[in-house]
Amino acid sequence: MGWLAAGLLAAAPVAADSLVLTTASYPPFNFQAESGELDGISVRVLDALLEAAEVEADIRMLPWRRAHAEARAQAGTCVFSTTRTAEREDRFAWVGPLVANQWHAFALEGSDVDADSLEALQHYRVGGQRDDAVTLFLQDRGIAVDVAPDDRLNARKLAADRIDVWVSGEYLAPWYARQEGVGELRSLFAFHDTVMSLACHPETDRTLLDRMQEELDAMRSDGRHAAIVREVLDSNGEAHE
Repeated sequence: MGWLAAGLLAAAPVAADSLVLTTASYPPFNFQAESGELDGISVRVLDALLEAAEVEADIRMLPWRRAHAEARAQAGTCVFSTTRTAEREDRFAWVGPLVANQWHAFALEGSDVDADSLEALQHYRVGGQRDDAVTLFLQDRGIAVDVAPDDRLNARKLAADRIDVWVSGEYLAPWYARQEGVGELRSLFAFHDTVMSLACHPETDRTLLDRMQEELDAMRSDGRHAAIVREVLDSNGEAHE
């Protein structure tokens, strides 16, 4: 299976049976590999959905804020992998879930951070990604978050003792910590279960999205979706549970 190539990121007119998909780096769900191609759980799932539904797509790797904004502004444009929240529900037409993404509070292994609830985080310097659903969730509950434009930077901030706790997805934070060589992370606690989906402008052709949703449901039923999850996680040293 050929994954979606970053060389195809240039904008193009949206034709019938065609979509523009925007995304940002959020491994292991969507990321740019060393080869220059886009890879990840969501990318591989979408590759199968597009092929089965006979839908063409131009893919744009963008900063998260811009990727999200373009999907809100233009019919035929979608963004992934997007956390499906109550606040976003009516802003988009959805295909999903592509992946599950449990949120955790992380500290460096060996640190003396002792927290087992969101309330306990009030006593620590907490880092998160700007405009990310995890960060917004904490801010809505009155917890101050030191935001970074890219979640990868929070690995460096944790190692440099600029933050005590990093709030992020269960797979994303350990992935970036390994890439940045900051050592092992310790999950203090999990605090929210979410799903991430393809979020499309509400005026996007629903016929295309329904064909993709039908294929996604079939992939979940016949085991192909679970196989993709295992393959991506195992290839990066993560055991699938």
